[in-house]
Amino acid sequence: MNAHQAINEYHRIRIARAIEVFKLQGFSAEYFESASEAVDHFFSELTAGDVIGYGGSDTVSQLGIRQRLSEGDFNFLDRGKFGHSYDEQLDIRRKTLSADVFIASSNAVSIDGALVNIDGDGNRVAGLSLGPHRVYLFLGRNKLTENMDRAIYRARNVASATLAIQLGKDTPCAKTGVCHDCASPDRICNNLSIIERCNPAGRIRLLFINEDLGL
Repeated sequence: MNAHQAINEYHRIRIARAIEVFKLQGFSAEYFESASEAVDHFFSELTAGDVIGYGGSDTVSQLGIRQRLSEGDFNFLDRGKFGHSYDEQLDIRRKTLSADVFIASSNAVSIDGALVNIDGDGNRVAGLSLGPHRVYLFLGRNKLTENMDRAIYRARNVASATLAIQLGKDTPCAKTGVCHDCASPDRICNNLSIIERCNPAGRIRLLFINEDLGL
C-alpha cells in the first residue's frame, strides 16, 4: 500500500465510524469513494416535479451540482443566480424552506454525531432544521472532526474565517484567520446550529465523500 492509498484508507475508517453513529441517531448516511459517485447518486434520487432549494455551498458549486441544476430541466430555486436583488434573493431563500429537496454541505461534522453549521442570514441552518422534505448534505472528508468541540472550532476558525477572506469581508478573522467573536457589521457567523438527531428519521441524508471538498 502506497502513501496515497494509506491516506484514503485512514479517511475511510474515520468516515465509517461517523456513519455508524449518525445512523443510530436517525440520519441516512452513505459512503462514496469519489465525488462523482455521490453526485450520480443524488441525481438518481430526484423525481419529476421536485422543487429543489440550495443552501449556499462551495462544495455544491465545486461538484458542479448547482450548474447542472441551473442548466437542466429542474425546478431549481437558485438563490445565487446573478441579477437578483437582495430582496429577491431573500424571497428565494424563504421559498427554499418549503422545497421538496434541499442541498448544502456542512461547516463541520463530528465523528461522535453532530452537524455544526454557522450562517450569516440563517437560511441554510433553517433549511437543515425544518421545512424541506429531504435534505442532502455533501460532506468532504476534510469536514470531519473527532468531537463536537473540535467541530465548533472548525466551523468558527476554519470555515467561517476562510469564507470571510473569500468574500473580502472587513472582519478580524479575515485578517488573522482566527475567530474573534466580533461585532463587525461584516460579521458572517450570526447563527450557530448543532444538530445531533434527525427527526423524522431519514430526512437528512449525509453523503460522505473520501475527497477534500469545500472550505
